[in-house]
Amino acid sequence: MSSNNTSTMYNQTNQTETPVYSDWAKFLEQRFFAEKIIVTFFATFTMVGNTLVLVATWRERSLHQPNKYFIVCLAVADLLVGLFVAPLWVYQNSLNFKSSIHLCRFAVWADTLALTASIYSLTFISFDRYLKISKPLQYKSRMTTSTSLKVIFIIWLISTGISTYAATPQSGSNGILNTGYGFCPVNRNKFKGFYTFVAVTAFFLPTVVILVMYALIFLVVRKRQKMLRNGELGQSCSVLNQRSAFLKDLKAIRMLLVVVGVFILCWSPFFIFNVLHLYFPNIVDWRSRSLNYLRSISITLAVISLLPLLNSLCNPVIYACLDKTYRDAFKNLFQRLMCRTSSRMRAPPLGIELRPPRIR
Repeated sequence: MSSNNTSTMYNQTNQTETPVYSDWAKFLEQRFFAEKIIVTFFATFTMVGNTLVLVATWRERSLHQPNKYFIVCLAVADLLVGLFVAPLWVYQNSLNFKSSIHLCRFAVWADTLALTASIYSLTFISFDRYLKISKPLQYKSRMTTSTSLKVIFIIWLISTGISTYAATPQSGSNGILNTGYGFCPVNRNKFKGFYTFVAVTAFFLPTVVILVMYALIFLVVRKRQKMLRNGELGQSCSVLNQRSAFLKDLKAIRMLLVVVGVFILCWSPFFIFNVLHLYFPNIVDWRSRSLNYLRSISITLAVISLLPLLNSLCNPVIYACLDKTYRDAFKNLFQRLMCRTSSRMRAPPLGIELRPPRIR
């Protein structure tokens, strides 16, 4: 994570024992402890939320649709973030840079795999929404279950390829969130090139694609709404069905717009800062003796590094709040769980009830 720069700063200031250093070291310990608590909280609720999405999709037939499988793909990627990336970050930082090389390489691999899969899933979801809105009659025949599974396979294949290369020492990678910083020996000559490649392919290019897709969706929606207001679509039964489907798609698009907005808000500070720091390393004065300056930089870096983890937690919350299909699915799931819990808590009969003898 970007916060590892503070560890470098900590080592640089460790050369002389001064009151400023003592206060700074105490502040760093408090900040690292607070980060561990926050990351643990994020990991727990990320696992719970995305597991609910997967279970609800599995149990509810209304969610067995090709476009919902892309949301399942996104939930799996976010679940991996909560299951491996965040806990490994907490665990390795508790070892004071004494983690094994194999654990370190696995952390880098899981970090890159989960985050690239999450970003690419969001990218294709925007493309899928554009196809459904712009060509609703052709969408069902084109986007079948088989097609969606093939796309998901390609997403994970690309993510696996990038993450496998990232886990090698020659790549110069410590993981997208720098989960291997201080643990994995890397090729420093390729460090700058790898992170430039990741920033372009895993954030800037997908973000441009997503924004273009939703801009095109906005234009199609505006044109369709104008046709509906002017009555240019007629009043036949098939047209009425198209209207209801169109309005339903609009609600789904609003939800996905919030998902994309949260994604950009959570990831843009991280990638923008890291790219600037790669090419302008003096953008931050790591050797400053001003304690207030160091504290403000440290807190800023902590927030920037934690926001990407927050993104994996937010997605299932957005589904639950904005998508009626998922709200109903979560509600049914909780009702079933409560019914099972109440039936298990019922006390068993104390004895066998005997019928009175029949009098002849």
